[in-house]
Amino acid sequence: MKNFPSVKKNNDFRKAYKEGRKSVSRYFVMYVIENGLDISRIGISASRKYGNSVERHYFQRRLREIFRHYRDVTKAGYDMIIVARNEARQASFSSLSEEYERLLKGHNIFLGSK
Repeated sequence: MKNFPSVKKNNDFRKAYKEGRKSVSRYFVMYVIENGLDISRIGISASRKYGNSVERHYFQRRLREIFRHYRDVTKAGYDMIIVARNEARQASFSSLSEEYERLLKGHNIFLGSK
């Protein structure tokens, strides 16, 4: 994945946690904050409580793929920080995708149907 638009800096994560809007779902918590850029970026966090590195990276790969699918129907200029919850370990890809879309709509950054 060349040049995948992701949040990498700790300061960006902390700013989103402190100043961003928060929504909670069954599978993850989403923080959204404007980033002042012309693209939207995603940052994914899964603690060691979630599972071993294989499980954490599996979750991150699935969320990056969901982000990629919804990129065209999401408003540009936002950072989205996703924090994994333990229930996401057993969730199907379609369930995660539905929750992601629901949270986008809750933050008013969803433009329309895929």
